[in-house]
Amino acid sequence: MYNGIGLNTPRGSGTSGHVVRNMSALKPGQADRGRQSQQYSRDHITNAKPVDKGIIEHERRRQVEVKCLELQDELETQGTLDDTEIEERVDKLRSQLLESIDQLDFTGARPIKSFETQKLAEAKSKENARLASALRVEEEYVEGAAFDRELQELKRQRKLLEKERDLDRQRERERERESHRRYRR
Repeated sequence: MYNGIGLNTPRGSGTSGHVVRNMSALKPGQADRGRQSQQYSRDHITNAKPVDKGIIEHERRRQVEVKCLELQDELETQGTLDDTEIEERVDKLRSQLLESIDQLDFTGARPIKSFETQKLAEAKSKENARLASALRVEEEYVEGAAFDRELQELKRQRKLLEKERDLDRQRERERERESHRRYRR
């Protein structure tokens, strides 16, 4: 053992006891070597998967058909109705469910399973939208924009211009009021 590194004794270890430096370990400055530095970009793409509305729509339609088949099976087991009446009731239920398919939530209280990626993505996007509205995050917010000095300077200039325009409008209104007062006297 040398400087607290290595084995106390090489006996039984199957090695010679010689300590060799780990060449695969990166030093603190080597992590960024060879890569271009990632700078802020306004076209920053998030890692969130976009929700495929077609898949979700298909799943909802499938759930409508499941409900219709359940009703049909229940009516057939009762045996009080003939086939045409059963078909009419099933068609009526199908048309009602398809009219209000966007408002229907077939998940109920059951949790979303891990293989239902589109439902997970939809739930996550709804959660993010709720959080953004709660935190009053602007729609045009771009992640990392606070570190872009040029963009922040442009925003400051726009705010100053808007304030000046508001003051000018307010002064103009006051002048109009004053001129109306003069005519009335």
